[in-house]
Amino acid sequence: MAEYRAPGVYIEEKDLKPPSIEAVSTSTTGMVGHAVRGPVSGTPVLVTNMLQFRQRFGGALPAAAGTAGELFYAAQGFFANGGRRLYVMRAAGNTAAATAFATQGGVIARLAPGADAAVGGPTARLTSTLGLREGTALTFTYIEDGITYTSSAMAIAAAGVDSATGDVTLTANLDITPAGPTAFRATASTVTSGLGGLDADGVPQVAARPASLTLTAAEPGSWGDEIEITTQRITAARGVAIGFVGAPAVDDTNVRLASSAGFYVNAWVQIDRGPDTDKILRQVTAVNGTIVTLAGPAVASVAPVAPATETVLTVQEFSLTASYDAVTEVYSGLTMADVPGKYVVDQINQRSALLRIDAASMPADTDPMVYPVGDDGISLPATTAGIDDAPNAAEIRGVDGGAGARTGLRALEVIDDISIICAPGWGDAGVQGAMIEQCERLRYRVALLDPEATGSAIPSLTGIQAQRLRFDSKYAAIYYPRIIIRDVEDQPRAIGPAGHMAGLCARVDNERGVFKSPANEVMRNVTDVEVMITKGEHEILNPMPNNINAILDKRADGMGIRIYGARCITSLSDWKYLAVRRLFVQIERSLEIGTQWAVLEPNDPRLWDRLIGSVDAFLTQQWRRGALLGTKKEEAFFIRCGTSTMTQLDIDNGQLRMQIGIAPVKPAEFIILEISQTQSAMFASEA
Repeated sequence: MAEYRAPGVYIEEKDLKPPSIEAVSTSTTGMVGHAVRGPVSGTPVLVTNMLQFRQRFGGALPAAAGTAGELFYAAQGFFANGGRRLYVMRAAGNTAAATAFATQGGVIARLAPGADAAVGGPTARLTSTLGLREGTALTFTYIEDGITYTSSAMAIAAAGVDSATGDVTLTANLDITPAGPTAFRATASTVTSGLGGLDADGVPQVAARPASLTLTAAEPGSWGDEIEITTQRITAARGVAIGFVGAPAVDDTNVRLASSAGFYVNAWVQIDRGPDTDKILRQVTAVNGTIVTLAGPAVASVAPVAPATETVLTVQEFSLTASYDAVTEVYSGLTMADVPGKYVVDQINQRSALLRIDAASMPADTDPMVYPVGDDGISLPATTAGIDDAPNAAEIRGVDGGAGARTGLRALEVIDDISIICAPGWGDAGVQGAMIEQCERLRYRVALLDPEATGSAIPSLTGIQAQRLRFDSKYAAIYYPRIIIRDVEDQPRAIGPAGHMAGLCARVDNERGVFKSPANEVMRNVTDVEVMITKGEHEILNPMPNNINAILDKRADGMGIRIYGARCITSLSDWKYLAVRRLFVQIERSLEIGTQWAVLEPNDPRLWDRLIGSVDAFLTQQWRRGALLGTKKEEAFFIRCGTSTMTQLDIDNGQLRMQIGIAPVKPAEFIILEISQTQSAMFASEA
């Protein structure tokens, strides 16, 4: 209770109406299946259109993948029929493996874009001059029409390195073997210097290229072989050295800069005193104002050497670009050192949808000599091809490996919003049994089942009846026959209808409401049905004990291809209609979420009245929308809460019991029009 201790006006907000209950969505769908790519464990991925699906899970699998490869077309049918929110989990066989890119470091440069190096001339412009000085030998390589052209090892002339522009001048004119091209073209040239390591003073040395990090595709499968990865060295910041700090004037590790902007702890910097001096690479250990402290040993001097007029310290970083199927990721300002916001392992593993880095592959050294670079100075080719492996039924069912390690259908359990699940193309008894078990255990979702197809055999009428009779559940519905769609090769392909049906359910929910049966509706993105069902066969499929929902070709009547069944595969007559089951899912879930505010409130008549008011307002809204039967709301539902529903023992045990009864509308499954002969009104009046 508020306290009032001084005279004045006090404003208090009071809730006069009971808390409202909002109806939950019943159209969010979860799918599990075989895909080109995508995560195989962890949290399912939400996609809201086919573009997002393609970006995350790739395109269609070939027809040779059979019924296991229907996920792409099921998702396509889901969105075409009105679906909006789809959680997808990929399943893969246990031999599926990710593409690997084992990389090397060293100094390999490219000719700068648009800067061809003329044969017979002594100059070239490079993308990086890291470690280069007078006397360093460069070899130019150029590939054209499958022929590799190379130059002799050309030494850099005195004062022949301009780090600012990337220009190098050689002691001799460029030659080329075999003879032919008049220039090394920038688009296909490599410039190698042989520099591959650092000595104790941090000076780049001619050495074998060191091993660098290992990149892998983010998920298993041969799709990773098509990832294009490029890297490039970057000069991230530049500072002119003023001198050492204090005495002595030489041999120090503290350097004062004109500006230390862009310098940071653990950054690697190159100290360039002039084109004819050794370049020194050191790591920054501290930055205090304009003073940077470098890791030992002490630097002998930071005085410029003619023809240079200033000593420049440059921060060395690299960039990485990965591209796959119109998706391009760019990461700039990367380091091999563990620098927050720049560490290559964190940036790739936390942000990339295409790549991962094996942390164990990171070299002990973090200097720029181990930055990953391709043999051509740009591209990192795959060193181990990815392996595809289609999932089996056990892998579709999945396992619960704990947080972040759930697979298959078990991964869908963590998404509370899912109200429909399907495994496109999987008619396996174990898979469908697992789907039904999940729905019955979690209570707030239903399973849509596909016909079981083996090889090229078409599911038969007797086969679908036998399949249906495996189960008795008010949380599942089965559809027959399979539908014909046009695949990405514009060829007819038979697939299970569950994905299309999930989208149709979403469409009906959004346009009419979950109480409207998802039946007698046109199925979009379908060209034909695999089997034509006659009226006699329909009379076998629809009633109990089958309760199989038929897909009929009504094109001869101008009505397209329609769903003509709305039943669950249950022996309980009160729950035989799918719309009733899904309406109760919505109401029960909405009430569970919308009454959470009452937990641990004082269990007295005031709480009972507020709960009754909340539930009454919600159910009245459902009745007005047409979800409940009755001309008055008293005929549509009742709510009881109080001494008639609870004993003192219940209250002493902390239990509040409310009884709610609702009268759901049910579909007019059979329209019976009684017609008889009658006497004309003209003659009746005379009589």
